[in-house]
Amino acid sequence: MKNFYYKNEDNMQNTHSKKVDKSINIKVNCGDGNQGQDSAAFRAVNNATQRVDVIGEQYKVLFQEEQFDIGDIYNANTSTFVPVEDGIYYVAGTVTFFPDNIEDPYRVRVEIHVNGVSVAADNDYWGEGFLVNTINVATILQLEAGDLVEVFLTSTTPGAIQINFETQPAYSTRFEASKF
Repeated sequence: MKNFYYKNEDNMQNTHSKKVDKSINIKVNCGDGNQGQDSAAFRAVNNATQRVDVIGEQYKVLFQEEQFDIGDIYNANTSTFVPVEDGIYYVAGTVTFFPDNIEDPYRVRVEIHVNGVSVAADNDYWGEGFLVNTINVATILQLEAGDLVEVFLTSTTPGAIQINFETQPAYSTRFEASKF
C-alpha cells in the first residue's frame, strides 16, 4: 500500500496536507508477442535524385529504401503506406528540393494524400539565393485498413528532389508513420 498526499481541499489557504491511503493496480501489456498487431511503424528514405521538370505538376515522391517496417505496412516499390488495421496514425513526409535556378524565388508544396485526396500540406516560399529547401508535412490521421497514403510535391520551378543524407540531417527526404 502506497501513501499519497493531497492538498487539503477544505481550506485552499491552508498549506497542510492530509495523508490518504489507496491501493493502486496497474495493468501492463508487454505485447504478448505482438500477436494483436498493436504496433505498426515504418520509415523509408529516398536513395535516388528525382527530377521535377513541369512547373505546377504534382509529383509522387519516391522513397525506395525501407529502413524499417513493423507490421508490413509499407511498400517500397510503390512508395505507399497501407495500414493493415483501422487506427490513429502519425504520418510525416519530409522532402529536400534543389531548384535548377537559385536566382529566382520559388514555392514548393508537399502534401500527404489518402486515397488520392490531399489531407495535409506545407507550403514553403524561398527567395533568391537559397540553394536547398527542406519541407516537412506531418499530421495525425484516423485511417482505415487498406487506405493508400502517399506523399506528393509541387514546385513553381524545375529542380530535383534530393536523396536522404544520413550524415546531414538538414538534407532529409523521408516518409514515416506510426500507429498510436
